[in-house]
Amino acid sequence: MRTTIVSAPLLLLLLLPALAFAQVDARPYGEAERAERLARAAELQREADRLQQEADARHKAASDACYKKFLVSSCLEDAKKLHTQETRTAKRMELEGTELERDVKRRDVAAKEAQRAIEAPQREAEQKAQGEAYRAEEAQRAEERAAKIADKERQAAENRQKLAEEQAKRQKKLAAQKEKEAKAAEKRRKREAKEAERAARRAEKEAAAAAPASR
Repeated sequence: MRTTIVSAPLLLLLLLPALAFAQVDARPYGEAERAERLARAAELQREADRLQQEADARHKAASDACYKKFLVSSCLEDAKKLHTQETRTAKRMELEGTELERDVKRRDVAAKEAQRAIEAPQREAEQKAQGEAYRAEEAQRAEERAAKIADKERQAAENRQKLAEEQAKRQKKLAAQKEKEAKAAEKRRKREAKEAERAARRAEKEAAAAAPASR
C-alpha cells in the first residue's frame, strides 16, 4: 500500500476506533467469537487495502486528466481532497481491523498470563517437589556409592586377611614339616650312632675272642 501523509486532525479521527477498543476489558473470547473476530479483522484489512488501491488508482487517473484541463491546480486540489477522504475511509477500516486483531491477541496474552498466575503456586510446588526428589535421589545414590566403596574396601580387607592367614598357615605347616624332618633326622642319627656303637662293640668282642685262638 502506498504511504500517505495524514494530518493531525485526521490522525486523531483515525485513532478513535483504536481508543474505543482500548477501553474493553481483558477477558478472553470464546473460541467461536475469537475466530469470528479474527476473520472480521482480516476481512477489514483486505477491504481497506482494496479501497486504498482503488483510491490511489482513481487519484492517479484524475490527476492525469487534470493536466488536460484549463484549471489544472483547482482540478488537482479537488482530486487530492477526494483521495484524502477515500484514504481516510480505508485507513479507518484498516485500523478497525488491526485493532480487532490486537484486541484478540491482547486478550489471548492476558488469558495466558492469568492462567500462569493461577498455575504459579502449583508449578512452584511441583518444582519444589521435583527439586526435593532430585536431591533425595542424589543423596540416595551417594549413599549407595559410599556403601559400594565401603563393601569393596571390606572385601579387599577380608581378602588380605584371608591371604595373610593362609600364608601364616603355610609357613606354620612348613615350619612343622621342617621340625618333623629335623626330629626324624636326629632320630636316624641317634639310631645310626647306636647301631655303629653296637657294631663296634661286637667287633671288639669278636677281636677279643679271636685273640686267644691265634696264640
